[in-house]
Amino acid sequence: MFKKFDNISKIALINFFSTLYFYLPILTIYYQQRNLNFVQINSLLGIITASIFFAEIPTGLLADKFGRKISMVLALLFQLFGEIFFLFATNYLHFILISIIAGIGFAFQSGCSQALVYDSLKEEGKEKEMKKTAGLIGAFYQAGHLVGAFASSFIIFQLTKPRITLAIIMTIVSVGIAFLITFLLKEPQSTYRHSEKNPIELLKQSFSIMKNNLSLRRIILLGLVTTPFVGYLRNFQPPYFQLSHIPTMWLGISLGIAGILAMLMSKYGYKLEKVLGVNALFIGTLFPGIFYIFMSFIFSPFISGILFIINYGSMSLQEPFFADYYNIHIKSENRATTLSAINMFSSIYIALMGLVIGSIADVSLSYTFLFMAILIIVGSFLFKINKSHVEIMAKPE
Repeated sequence: MFKKFDNISKIALINFFSTLYFYLPILTIYYQQRNLNFVQINSLLGIITASIFFAEIPTGLLADKFGRKISMVLALLFQLFGEIFFLFATNYLHFILISIIAGIGFAFQSGCSQALVYDSLKEEGKEKEMKKTAGLIGAFYQAGHLVGAFASSFIIFQLTKPRITLAIIMTIVSVGIAFLITFLLKEPQSTYRHSEKNPIELLKQSFSIMKNNLSLRRIILLGLVTTPFVGYLRNFQPPYFQLSHIPTMWLGISLGIAGILAMLMSKYGYKLEKVLGVNALFIGTLFPGIFYIFMSFIFSPFISGILFIINYGSMSLQEPFFADYYNIHIKSENRATTLSAINMFSSIYIALMGLVIGSIADVSLSYTFLFMAILIIVGSFLFKINKSHVEIMAKPE
């Protein structure tokens, strides 16, 4: 799979261990046990994304100015602190603080991780393999979720405090391993050097790129409005299964199976482009919307489980395409800053929509799924891209 222990393989391992969460399938139930409603539960993800919004630009600037390795180290350090604090959290205010810490950590990683991968490939003249590499790294990301989800069904076979505490401690250990691996990363030297420009200049350049490159701007808008709300789907899995009369033990198992599908979608999605071209991304953005429609009116013990698995798994199909299509329009010297800016817009959108989605969910889960479906489907058609939008350094339309 990997020929050598390079940056690509290290980031893949970081992705695996940093997503090896052993309590994730029962997280919504855990929150409900602490008297949080859906608005509060979704607001935590919203707070994470809002924290990302405010931290994206500063962290991206730090990555371009001082290096991507130090940003990755800080990203995993914040994540590790967040998990340690989670072990002792007991109320909504505690969870808010943890969400802020997590958001800052994710902001450090969001732009620089992808930038580090692309520039590492560029150093070897392999930047055209970005979709394939992003898919492979994404597969490791999903594998972490997969293993953690399957394991949780056996670790938390009873919803007791000792069992949940054990799962949290195991998660802390896995994130700690990811943190240690970040120290082994190396900065690409032949194609990227820390920018000599001041942060304000880097920021101006990033916004100028997004403003003047109409192809990139369209791709950004497509990624924004077709966000599949994967985090919110995970929040709604327990109540959806309860309404469908699916036993609690299947939460982790079904999430693990969905992780297998997501891993395959992420790893081999680039092959679909060889057959369908850029329309592969259209399919990748449209699928979640279609399955949200099915989930809005089907509540069956067997069929509902299948729908969740397919929907959750299909959401990973679009990720390698966006990873490649963004990067082909961005220069190395401000890659992390620009990617962080893109993620910033996505974060505030997800944060705001989370409050709306949570409010609807407190009334009806069916209406929630239908609302998300409409947003995604309309966005897929409204900002559909063609071949001219994804040509390397494409000229404005």
